[in-house]
Amino acid sequence: MGIVAQPNIADHKILSVAEHTEHVTFQPTVRPTARGYQLPMISHDRLAFSPEEFVRRYDLIQSSMDDLGLDALLVRGPENITYFSGYETPGYYRYHCIVVPKDGEPVFLVRDFEWINTPEFAWSTKFVKVYDWDHAPSVTANVLDQLGLGSNKRIGVEKQSFFYTVDEHETLARAAPTNEYVDATHVLWNARMIKSAEEVEVMRRSAALVDVAMQAGYEATRPGATGDEINGEVNRALLAAGGEYMGLPPFVLAGERSCLPHQTGGKNALGRDDLMYFEISASHRRYTAALMRTIFLGKPKDEWLRAAQACIDATSAALAFIRPGVSSHDADTVARAVTTKAGFAPYHRNRLGYSIGVSYPPDWGEGEIISLQQNESRLLQPGMTFHMPPLCLKYREYGIGFSESILVTESGCERFSKLPREIVIKA
Repeated sequence: MGIVAQPNIADHKILSVAEHTEHVTFQPTVRPTARGYQLPMISHDRLAFSPEEFVRRYDLIQSSMDDLGLDALLVRGPENITYFSGYETPGYYRYHCIVVPKDGEPVFLVRDFEWINTPEFAWSTKFVKVYDWDHAPSVTANVLDQLGLGSNKRIGVEKQSFFYTVDEHETLARAAPTNEYVDATHVLWNARMIKSAEEVEVMRRSAALVDVAMQAGYEATRPGATGDEINGEVNRALLAAGGEYMGLPPFVLAGERSCLPHQTGGKNALGRDDLMYFEISASHRRYTAALMRTIFLGKPKDEWLRAAQACIDATSAALAFIRPGVSSHDADTVARAVTTKAGFAPYHRNRLGYSIGVSYPPDWGEGEIISLQQNESRLLQPGMTFHMPPLCLKYREYGIGFSESILVTESGCERFSKLPREIVIKA
């Protein structure tokens, strides 16, 4: 193991974005929060959402921090960082952290190489550079100390995040042994669970991109075409229409390879009487929508068509059932009853659906926040968004599914896609 430089606190001062940006392309401003705190922000036309939307999110986080009695919150997951600040980068494999004090100005700990993404995408005005040779958790401990949060404080951390490591937790505990570090993973998760009107509009754009890509997949499906070739057309259409990198690749599978979960492409060519499976997502401003469809060629097998109809009917039953006040468990039960009655229970092995919204690799969903599944008792609320993919997988024979991305409304639910949900057979 190499020697890791220990940070000198003088090298990790809290800096002002305005004072360290050569080309100022933003306007410093102050926005009042719900509790009267004057929140410093930078405003620019590159923000994915309005300043008012980001203040709304700040207020949600502060309210949840109050409920947990927190003096500060450490935001570590890339989805949470983007949700809270607007900051975007695929470089989250290096250390990023936002320190959110109670009723105070957030401080963004960001890799020195990446820090100029802060004024480009985010609203936060204070940051600390983390150098590649730093032991990053020690830098965080120093910043907490600079903010007066280094002793006898209650600090919320994201213990269920991929990115909050055992080493980080132990470093913070050693540096500030009188602090209490409590799991606050659900603070950001609960805020992200209910989408605002601005978020929904961004997701509509993502759904429109999916529809374009799915249509390209339809058109490329023909006897002799390989999974790789059709997958290439789907990806080309996504990028040409303005899509961003997704949390997962499109799952585009020909013939019997369609039974393989979370695989894509392939060298095998479609036959005259065959099937083509698509599960495609698109990302706009890091917000995801997804869609699953299956297309048949020539004279499809009767079992394929029955499985397809079962999946279509299961999705339709869920759409008719979902509304505010019903449980996630019951929504799953309604859909599962359809595939079971049709005789496909052994092949329908996945949950009905999962929350969607902000995403980065390695996932395009928010299933860790809430899923439509057995034993999930939480009730659905207006503003929740889900991808619902009932599908049947029979090994070495077929994978068939039809899904929808939906918004829970005041009286039911609404589909994001404009494409029909029906059996398509190409001659």
